Amino acid sequence: MVAEKAKRIGFADLGKEPFRIFFPEGVLAGIVGVSLWPLHFWGAINLYPGQAHARIMACGFFGGFIFGFLGTAMPRMLSAPALGLPNVLLLLALHLSAMVAFAMQKIIWGDRLFLALLCLFAALMFKRARHRKDTPPPGFVLVGLAFLCIFTGTLLAVVQPGTDEGAAYWVSLQRLLSYQGFVLLPILGIGPFILPRFFGLPSAHDFPESLSPTPTWKKKAALAFAAGALIIASFFLEVEGRSRLAHTIRFATTLIYLALEFPLAPKVSNALGISSRIALALLVSGFIFIALFPAFRVSLLHLTLIGGFAVITFTVATRVVFGHSGNLEKLRGRNWWFLIAVSVMVLGMATRISGDFWLRIRVSHYIFGAIIWIPAALLWSAFVLPKVLETERE
Repeated sequence: MVAEKAKRIGFADLGKEPFRIFFPEGVLAGIVGVSLWPLHFWGAINLYPGQAHARIMACGFFGGFIFGFLGTAMPRMLSAPALGLPNVLLLLALHLSAMVAFAMQKIIWGDRLFLALLCLFAALMFKRARHRKDTPPPGFVLVGLAFLCIFTGTLLAVVQPGTDEGAAYWVSLQRLLSYQGFVLLPILGIGPFILPRFFGLPSAHDFPESLSPTPTWKKKAALAFAAGALIIASFFLEVEGRSRLAHTIRFATTLIYLALEFPLAPKVSNALGISSRIALALLVSGFIFIALFPAFRVSLLHLTLIGGFAVITFTVATRVVFGHSGNLEKLRGRNWWFLIAVSVMVLGMATRISGDFWLRIRVSHYIFGAIIWIPAALLWSAFVLPKVLETERE
């Protein structure tokens, strides 16, 4: 039964709040991306799915949630018109087409479609920024840097350098910008604005409506920019072969920024507060473990990607969906279903990582890791996604 404070959405709501379309599509992309590994090892897919998996997870899974969140939040933060249903459907069509191309191992076509999606999204946001009546939170400087990362990374992928040593440099840089910069920077940028609400605290990034940034806004924006610049600089260090230094910088920058801007001190008792702590801890753990054990970089990076990025994505998305559907009061309890989903995701992460430490179990643990993660995503979907069809009553 629909909650008393909620009503069924109409088509106009999809144009105002694109998360209602993009969040379900992002989950679908994640399930498809993870499924490529068991399908490959079972013989259903001949080509090695490394590139397709990475593209679908970064651009499809994380991208779906990023586009859904920003497409909803940015026009509101700018006090500008919503994207509108025609624009949202066009963005969705480009996103879906790119993911289908990646799943079919047509990587270059997927990159071209995704580049077109980025250009369209940027044009829509730029148009609204020109007519803004408010200034977004200062941490959103990092969101701008994230889109600079993904645009540059996707453009490098479309250019398709050759196979010489110089090309390897640009391919490595493209992957770091697209797979890490595109996701890490928005988490750091959006987090200080939304995560304090999980602890019942006001956000230090929530400023009164104004076209002119205050001195405090500028100070926080400068801090965010400095953190983003250091993280991007660490990508260049990594492709130059200085992996230990790069991951140490990434770890220190992320940890310091979290300590300065995120609410880590309050006691937490609800599912979102607990899961956000788990996610942030795993996010930074991946960087420091890689700095200590660089030979296992690809494996240990999944601490950051699955335990950090994915868990915080589901956590924030839960808050967005419940908040926009008139069900926010339901998040004040423990919500064991969410804690179970997060626990199973972390188990799937551990299973995937363990496969790289013992070759005899590598294939089976790649398969089991995927098989474990997918039900966790489906459990989350069962409790959260039906509420995208509800909207809070005026």
